[in-house]
Order: sequence, then structure tokens, then C-alpha cells
Amino acid sequence: MRSIIALTIAAAVLTGCTFKSTTVRRAEAPPPATVVYEAPPRVVYQQPAVVYAAPTRSVAVNYTGVNGFELAARKADAYCDEHYGYSDARLLSDDRIAGRATFACVQ
Repeated sequence: MRSIIALTIAAAVLTGCTFKSTTVRRAEAPPPATVVYEAPPRVVYQQPAVVYAAPTRSVAVNYTGVNGFELAARKADAYCDEHYGYSDARLLSDDRIAGRATFACVQ
């Protein structure tokens, strides 16, 4: 029985000697994030090249009959001379079914 009492006293002494403590403290916050502002990328739009042709001064003449086209060509020459001071009218298109010819006034 003495041994049981001795063991109990030894256990109580050993338990009393052991001390465990926990310290509660705030966790350290991570360093603040560094914010870097960058300008957005520059976008350059290239306009397509536009080529403008010189405006044509043209006249459309309706015609009928056997000599209708020759008469239309003379009327176109006279129109170009009167309105633009150009001496000649050159054929651009001729629709013989519709009886319509288009002429460009040239110098």
C-alpha cells in the first residue's frame, strides 16, 4: 500500500512541476500590397489609303434610229464644249438595246 501512496505522491509532484502555457497574440498582418498604376497600352489605328480619281465630267445621251449613235456622239461633243470648254467627248459605255450612250468630256 505504501507503494501505491508513493506512486500517487510522485505522480502529483511530477504533474505539479509540468507547466504548459499558451500565449494569445494577434497574428502579424502581411505587408500592404504595393499598387502600381500603368497607363493602358496605346492603340494606333492606321487609316487605309484612299485614292480618289479625278472626277469625270460625263454626259449621257439617248438615241434611236440608224444614225442615232453618230448623232448622240455629236451632241455629246457640243455639250462638252458648251459646258466645260472641252473639245472632245469619248465613249464610256453604250447600251444599244436601251439606246443610251455615256461620254466623258476630255480636253
